[in-house]
Amino acid sequence: MMQETPPDFLVDPIAYLQFYWNQISPLVFIVASLIVIALAYIVVTRLAKRSLLAFGMGREATTGIVLILRLIFFMVAVLLVVGYFEASYATILSLSAVFGTALGLAFSTALSNIVSGLYVMAARPFRVGDYVRIGSIEGIVREITLNYTRILLTDENVQLVPNNKVVSSEVTNFRIDLSKYIQKKEEEAIEEADDKHSYRETLDEAWKQLRLLTSDEFAYRYTFDLNVHMSQDHRKMLQRFDKVCDEWSNIFLTRPNYIVWAKPVAAITYRFSFIVSEPMVIIKRGSDFMKDLLGSYYESDIVVQE
Repeated sequence: MMQETPPDFLVDPIAYLQFYWNQISPLVFIVASLIVIALAYIVVTRLAKRSLLAFGMGREATTGIVLILRLIFFMVAVLLVVGYFEASYATILSLSAVFGTALGLAFSTALSNIVSGLYVMAARPFRVGDYVRIGSIEGIVREITLNYTRILLTDENVQLVPNNKVVSSEVTNFRIDLSKYIQKKEEEAIEEADDKHSYRETLDEAWKQLRLLTSDEFAYRYTFDLNVHMSQDHRKMLQRFDKVCDEWSNIFLTRPNYIVWAKPVAAITYRFSFIVSEPMVIIKRGSDFMKDLLGSYYESDIVVQE
């Protein structure tokens, strides 16, 4: 049983000091623990900021992660204080539940974006500078933060895409590994060839040109569709396509290619593709390439779908 009154200092000074030490020692221990937690928070957040900045993340991304670390350390401090006052496990669990519920209600959308941002940064479906299509949004990735991804659109406006939308949408990254792409095309040419001579004939001039670009590790292969009504003269249109592709072979890395991709009702879908070294070329020259393909058919029933 704890003594409620201190003993006489003159009679028993040791017991007198021990009495007051027992009174204040839990508070001293709590204060010391909180100081240790505060120092650990400072060290961890500084290391996290330096590591994230070295990794190439923006300042907003580091701020979001620091917020998460702050909440974690705050929760640890609260549980420590409650535990030192000998609260029951039920009380601790109740406080944890109340804290978690309040935090979830207050920051549900923000935390959802932050969690999605962490997933995007860990999975890395794209990187800054890539040309991507996220759902119906298309453009160059300019910045990736914990809350959103900044996209430079084809009209050169900037749109902020929430990261929870990035995670829930279909993502197309037009970046390709040049070495693997060339190797794949050469293997396909070898399989189609009967001998070395026919292999040299089968290997398109475009892949020979790409072979000279091995100093560039990555390129961007962009694709788009043209829907052409059946009433058009498709033989004449194919001649037009071939002529334009030949003319643009010196502008893009290789000669653009096209295939018959689908046949919707009363139309034929042609899928075009071209390869560029910089994604900005897609924005600057992609529209001009489409216009040249359409040529004298602007006044016809051709419908362009990206």
